[in-house]
Parts: sequence; structure tokens; C-alpha cells
Amino acid sequence: MGKRALLGQQSGMSVSGHNIANINNENYSRQRVELEEQHPRRDKFGMGADVRGVARVADQFTSQRLIGEQSKGGTLDIRENVLGKLEHVFNEMEGNGIRHAMNEFWDAWAHLATNPEGEMYRVELITRAESLANRLQETRSNTQLIRKELNARISERVEMVNQMATQLARQNEAIQQTDRGQGEANDLKDEREKTLKELSKLVQIDTVEQDGALNVSLGGGWPLVVGRHPNRVEASLQNEELGMFRLRGVDPAGISRDLTDILRQGELGEMFRLRDGILPGYQGKLDELAGELSYKINRLHNTGTGINSAHEKLNSSFALKADAQVKPLPFLKDGKFVVQMVNADRTLDKAYAIQITAGQDTLKDIVARINQTAGEGGDFQARLNREGSVNLEAGNGKTFFISQDESEFSVVMGFNNFFETLKGAEDIHLNPRLKAEPNKISTGKDMVPGDNTTALAINSLQFSPTMQDDSVTYDEYYNGLLAQLGLEVNRSQAERSNQKLVMDQFQKMRDETSSVNMDEEVADMVQYQRGFEAASKFISTVDEMTQTVIRM
Repeated sequence: MGKRALLGQQSGMSVSGHNIANINNENYSRQRVELEEQHPRRDKFGMGADVRGVARVADQFTSQRLIGEQSKGGTLDIRENVLGKLEHVFNEMEGNGIRHAMNEFWDAWAHLATNPEGEMYRVELITRAESLANRLQETRSNTQLIRKELNARISERVEMVNQMATQLARQNEAIQQTDRGQGEANDLKDEREKTLKELSKLVQIDTVEQDGALNVSLGGGWPLVVGRHPNRVEASLQNEELGMFRLRGVDPAGISRDLTDILRQGELGEMFRLRDGILPGYQGKLDELAGELSYKINRLHNTGTGINSAHEKLNSSFALKADAQVKPLPFLKDGKFVVQMVNADRTLDKAYAIQITAGQDTLKDIVARINQTAGEGGDFQARLNREGSVNLEAGNGKTFFISQDESEFSVVMGFNNFFETLKGAEDIHLNPRLKAEPNKISTGKDMVPGDNTTALAINSLQFSPTMQDDSVTYDEYYNGLLAQLGLEVNRSQAERSNQKLVMDQFQKMRDETSSVNMDEEVADMVQYQRGFEAASKFISTVDEMTQTVIRM
């Protein structure tokens, strides 16, 4: 009895020492010795106490909740980080943003309208237009850089998930071996719980314990770890968008499953949502702004005239592939496309009006109808080039300009456009011909000297409802984009703050149960010390009694 009492108190002292050594280890769960009384055998007296084991003090429910909250924390960490970068991209505080560039662009049109033939004002407009186009392109490009960064981080996080899955499988094996060898796997279980927290921050997981091992599955039920055997996840490039990863789970048999859309929370799931949802949404808004800006300005500019702006030859900015040339030309409207001829002395000659039917006329049809309308006199002809562009060309010493375009054929093909774009903000740029020849910028109509009607009409677009079915202005649309981003940033910060409070609460609950308390451990050490001394006294007293009996 005395020996067992000594060993029991000594074991308690060892466990207290182990607890104190790990007092600053936040993933450590304190341990305690469990003593079990020994019942009497043949006599009436008990046999003392024996060490039944060393228990790990932990509340499994609280631990599971804390692991689960890691996924929400990872989600909000990534969201706040990326939205902060996006907010910096759209920064308007330093006067270098899109809003500032738009204001200067509209001011340049207003200045040109006051002096339509002033070269200085035309050069100013070119500078402001290029600045606006460049700012739209840079903002669009910077959002794409964030997407590419997220894509690279997805590949990095996938490798981390695989490493943790392998680590969990090994920890499961070590825990099972320790338990079967009648050892204590408490420290191994703490290590496994730490790994689960780290993994849960990356992907939302579900766990089920079986024979001492934890089976781990991703949020949609795909098994990541089964006992001692880990499966793999891969960053697959089998995606509609070139270079962008999707997530696939692969089991040992080589059977794979797309997991991208089943990830609910965690850093990986949020990265996919930001990369494929939030960021493309803002890119789409930028493209819509740039596209509508180009379209509305070009529609006015194409049918205007500047200084000596009649053309001998005009090439379309855009071209159609061979198969598209025989299909109805998209984005047209029913109406007339009118070409005004100009004599050598700059007097107006006859005009050619070409009727165009939307949804029916192909590019080849329109080119043929232009030539049919102009006749064979050689004054004017259209030519469809091999690469799919169109040339409009005057002859017999005459020139021409587009005086009317109800069909918007000139906008679709890019005749005399001010801005040129196919994709929106990604590729918007000033028409190079206008940069080379500022006098070609349209300010009036019908080559009337000093006419500023076109310049005024374009300038008035600033305050006209032109976006979202002609319900808001360009400025209001862009301000709405910034307001939406600001609200998302604020909401993300608030959610992250609330989430931190929740995690702190669960961490506190976990610490109240599992963390090491120095005062309690010192008190336990004193008890074990006193118990050890008492057990020693018991042994020495029994020894003296035995010696007395022997001497009798």
C-alpha cells in the first residue's frame, strides 16, 4: 500500500510538472492523475490506491465549436484582406482615380466647345482622354492582378491541405498505437487538435471519431482523411478560364471529384468566391462603364465633323471573322446610314442613304448595298477586306463624312470612333487617328466652321442619365460602385470583429476547462508533496512495527 501511495503521489507530481512546463502552450490541454482505490481481498482492509491513468481535461463540445469557428475566421480574414486591396485599387483620395479623370475629361470637352477650332483645346482633350482610358485600364488590370494573386494562393493552400491531411493520418496512427500499447496519447491528441484548427481555417471540415482515429471530410462530405489513410486534393487547370485553378479531390483509386463549388467556408472557399464572384463583378462594372462611355460618345462623334475632317478614306477599327461575315451583324438598329459627299472646293455634294435592317443584314449585305447605292460612277465605294475589316473610300477628287447613322453601323464597325474598345475597361483607348490628327476630332456638324454642337452634345453626357437603362449618370454609376465597395469593406470589418468576439468567447470557455492554472498546479504540488511525505511516514512506521514484531 505504501509503495502504491508513493508512486501515485509521484505520478501526480510528474503530471503537475508537465502541466507547468506547458503553461504557455495555447494548444495544450492540462492533464490530471486518476487514482483508483484497491478493494480488500481476504481481509477487511483496503489495499490502498493505484494509478488508473492520466486524463486529458477537455470539453469536446467546446473544442469542436472552436475548430468550427476557425473556418469562419479564415473566411473573414481573406475577405477583409482582399477587399482592402480592392479598396486601394479604387482609391480616390489622392486625386488619381477614375472619378478625377472623368471630371477632367468632361471639362476638356467643355473647353473645346468654347473654341471648337482651337488647337490647344484639342490637344488638351487628347491628353485627358488618354488619361481616362489609361486609368480605366490600370484599375481593371489591378483587379485582375488581385485575381491572379488569389489563384496562386489557392495552389499554395491546396498543398497545405494535403500536408495537414498526411499529418492527421500519421497522428491517427500514433494515437491508435499508443492507446493499444496501454500508453497515454494525451499530448498526441493535443497535437491533432492543433492540426485540425489549422486545417479548419483553410477549409470547413466535419470529423467523426472511430477506434481512436478521426475521419475528416470536407464540407460537402468528401473524405479527406480515413483513419490512417489521407486522400489528396489537387489544383486542377481544367477550367473555362485559362490559368485559373479548380479544386479536385482524388482518392487512391484515381477517382476524382470537383470540389470547387462544395466548399462553404474557410480560406480556400472564400478565395474561390472572391476570385470567381466578387472581383469579376467589379471588373464587369468597370467594363460596363467603359463600354457605355465609348458607345454614347462614339454615337455622337461618328456623325460629326471637325476642322477639314472630311475623309478620302476611312477604315473600320474592328474586323469580323469569315464565319461572322455571313451572319446578321449584331447590335444594329433599323435605320439609315448616310454618307455625305464633299466636293474639292469643300461644298456639299450628293448624299448616299443606305437602309439597314437589324437582325437580317450581314456585313457582306451592307457592303454590297453601299456599293449598289453609290453606283458605278466612282465617287464612293465600300470594300470588305480579307481580314474582315471594311474600307470606305471616295473617288474623283471628292471626300466624304458620315452625316447620319440611325443604324449605328459606324459605331459597330468603328468608323470615326473617338474611343475604341472590344472588352470594355480592359482595352479601351483613344482612336490613334485622332491622336495623330487632332483636327479630325468632331466638334460640329456638316463641316460648318465654328460649329460646336457635337462638342456640346458630348459634354452634356456628363449630366445625362446614360447608365442602367438610362436611369443614372456616369458619375452616379461610378459613385454607386465605390459606395458598394465601401459597404462591403465595412460589413467585412464588422463581421470580422464580431467573429473575433465569438472566437474569444469559445477560447475563454476552452481555457476555463483545459488551460493550465498556475495557482491550482502549485496547490496540487503541495498536496502531492504532503501525500508523498505521509506515504513515506506510513512505510517507515510499518517498518518499525515489523521490526518490533520480529524482536518479540
